[in-house]
Amino acid sequence: MIVAELFRTYERLRDAGELPPYGFSNEKVTGCVVLTPDGGVHRVEDLRQDVAAGKRTVKRPSLLDVPQPPKRTVAILSGFLCDSAAYLFGWAEGDRRARALEQFAASRTRHEAVLDGIDHPAARAVLAFFRTWEPGAEPPASDPEVLAGWLAFRLMHEHDCVHDVPEIRAAWERTLLAEEEGAVTGQCLATGEQGQPIARIHPAVKGVPGAQSSGAALVSFNDDAYTSYGKTQNFNAPMSTRVAHGYTAALNHLLAQRGTRHMVVGDVSVVFWTDRRTRFEEDVGLVFGRADRPEDADTLTAVGAALDRLAKGRHGVMPEELDARFLVLGLSGNAARLAVRFWVADGLGVMADRLAQHFRDLDLVTQWDNQPRYPTVWALANETKAKYRRDGDHARPDPNDKGLAKLQGDLLRAVLSGTRYPESLLAVLLDRLRADRTVNHPRMALLKAVLVRRRRTNAALAGLSEAGLSEEGEGLVSLDPNRTDVGYRLGRLFAVLERIQQAAADGRDLNATIRDKHVGAASSTPRAAFPFLLDLAQKHLKKVRGGKPGLARVLDIALQEIQEPLRGFPATLDLEQRGLFFLGYYHERADRKTGKAADPTLDPVEPLPVPE
Repeated sequence: MIVAELFRTYERLRDAGELPPYGFSNEKVTGCVVLTPDGGVHRVEDLRQDVAAGKRTVKRPSLLDVPQPPKRTVAILSGFLCDSAAYLFGWAEGDRRARALEQFAASRTRHEAVLDGIDHPAARAVLAFFRTWEPGAEPPASDPEVLAGWLAFRLMHEHDCVHDVPEIRAAWERTLLAEEEGAVTGQCLATGEQGQPIARIHPAVKGVPGAQSSGAALVSFNDDAYTSYGKTQNFNAPMSTRVAHGYTAALNHLLAQRGTRHMVVGDVSVVFWTDRRTRFEEDVGLVFGRADRPEDADTLTAVGAALDRLAKGRHGVMPEELDARFLVLGLSGNAARLAVRFWVADGLGVMADRLAQHFRDLDLVTQWDNQPRYPTVWALANETKAKYRRDGDHARPDPNDKGLAKLQGDLLRAVLSGTRYPESLLAVLLDRLRADRTVNHPRMALLKAVLVRRRRTNAALAGLSEAGLSEEGEGLVSLDPNRTDVGYRLGRLFAVLERIQQAAADGRDLNATIRDKHVGAASSTPRAAFPFLLDLAQKHLKKVRGGKPGLARVLDIALQEIQEPLRGFPATLDLEQRGLFFLGYYHERADRKTGKAADPTLDPVEPLPVPE
């Protein structure tokens, strides 16, 4: 299913001219060997481009359609007209020199076999080069780093590379057909076609974090324990050479689009696409694939518009796109192999409604006018991490964050599949709130979404109606004065107690607020914390009455209104009530900041970020 979909995507992109045909691939080329007509090396031209990377400018290889290099392990296998300096020049440093001479000999044999009899100046120049070049001599490159990547050929005074010459491309295609004739044939699992040449080894898939930088295999058999009926390697999962080329080309193409069709959350590398070009695909790429803090205003505007459309579900999708299909593939790297974490293939309308439900679950009142109402997936994943400690240049991340990669990947899977969020997510968020005391909008939106979806899932398992739960989710968007949950009431009460403390300070900076010292105890063991906090609040109110009696009266009334439904303080709160505690706290603070009763003396709920 996965391979078949990727191959169909390859055929569509190939016909549109976005991917090269069979036998060619899009590779990162660092340099070009410029040949004279008699096969001499004029120079090794630097094909790298200057690319802005933050405040610096770095050199990146150019992407060229070249004859597809072979997948190598320890064997010496030569590419055609695009290869490393060891294969094209027999040049290497240190202990690799002897092996480089063997690689050059293999490359010379390969090029003579393909180009023999081709009557073209470029073919004659390449053959003359391999016959006259002294293996092991250092190539004339202005920058030695050029020799560290792939190299192609170009004839002097010509603009196109040698592999773009029609006669030479035709010779390469004839070579591939001849190799297919000698291959093992059988039925292709992806297309069902009989008598197809079966690929023994599939091309490498590159760009998945955690896998080898040289590439990894999605389909691979490397041990007798994984084989059957005496078949070796990929003959156990027979796919034609053209399908193997096509699905890996499509997957590499998607993985290369980091930030638009490819995103990495935790330990999962996710690619997503539709079976034809759609605006919905672009919107998902903007919202899910980008970082959580886009820098330029145009990107912020585009992300905001895409979020608004996605939040409408299928009503935000163009009518002619509703019959398209949306596909998502989650991969994790494991050295030379890839593990499929999840696979989602649904109609675009179904996916649109699923994402809209996610945004409805996230919907939460904001505190600032310019704050996005719906956090991106990047923002949500970052809220599972501990915030940097406020210790200036010595700020360090929490070492325990290394174990969060799987949780973040599972969070993304739940968003895309519409299933319950990871069971451990609520506990992790509450631990973060207790440890770093950062109560910001993305974290509270995720906390609210976890609570709402947990209740909805439990209701579905119990066979109960979800109508009440929909209202429940809407009721947690902003302050609900009529809500009587103990945790929610205690959170609101804690917010008022903090306001009283700040009012008593009368604009003076506090070394630590009650949130800094007591929010952990108040949210988990309220009976041990609140009697002391209420006694402290009365002392603070006494100070406020001396300077601002009207404000003291307003605060005292708010204190009594929130306490009235409470019948004492429970000894402990369970996880759900602890989550409601922080939501109540956040709602009370947000209401005071955005409503008519906004108090200018309050400090921001969201602390300024400490530079990483």
